[in-house]
Amino acid sequence: MSTAGHGKAPLLAVLLVIAALLVSALGCGATPQDEAQDKSSGKEWSDSEERSSREEEAGEEDDHGSSIPAGRTVHMCGRSVLGGWFEHWGWDYDPANPVRFGSYYLVYQEMDVPPGIVDTAREAAQETAEGGDEVMFFKLCFADFVGGDEYGARDNLESNMHIVRAVVEAAVEDEGLTLILGNALPMVSEYTDEWLVWNHREYNSFLEELADEYGDRVLILDLYGTLSTPSGSLRPEYAADPSDSHLNDAAYERLDAVLAQILQ
Repeated sequence: MSTAGHGKAPLLAVLLVIAALLVSALGCGATPQDEAQDKSSGKEWSDSEERSSREEEAGEEDDHGSSIPAGRTVHMCGRSVLGGWFEHWGWDYDPANPVRFGSYYLVYQEMDVPPGIVDTAREAAQETAEGGDEVMFFKLCFADFVGGDEYGARDNLESNMHIVRAVVEAAVEDEGLTLILGNALPMVSEYTDEWLVWNHREYNSFLEELADEYGDRVLILDLYGTLSTPSGSLRPEYAADPSDSHLNDAAYERLDAVLAQILQ
């Protein structure tokens, strides 16, 4: 009897060990390798989501203007009146910082006084093309026009026409740009006489002929028709002062609408 009992005990112990192993295998349902794979998959999903989030943020930055797309930038060439227009747009006076105008970015390019204005316009045209941009704006200042008498007005007109021809050659013919030309800026009545009005109107007709010659490569921004009285002087409500032909905010607001139309 005692010998048989001793024989059954080891057998029972073996059976209990086998049962415990079976329960352990069925109850866990996952191996250490499975747990490692789950952790790895979770990390990969997290990394993918993080990358996607970063890409979306980068896209939003582009949408808000952190990078300026080529072809949507206009290089604006002028002097004091153009500088006032940029101030009207909230410019910080840093030439490296463009202003946003609708879907465009406008870059201020300071021009020299005639005759050096031709060289600075050429440089601006080259910079525009090298940057992958396609549009340039150019205008003379009101101080670049004279009246007084026939001889002075005619000489000044010829000089200004020569300047514009050189700018058109540099921007349109050499660099392949579209050029927007601002026509003559009227002056306050105190400084306006019949020969200045004649000069302005002859110059404006010359620009229209250029636009006809070059088609959609040369466009005219009508500063004169927007700001002048029927007699050819600057409308008083648009002057910075009765004796100052620089423009006020009311004038720039009118010009905003004209510029927006030409950039459509």
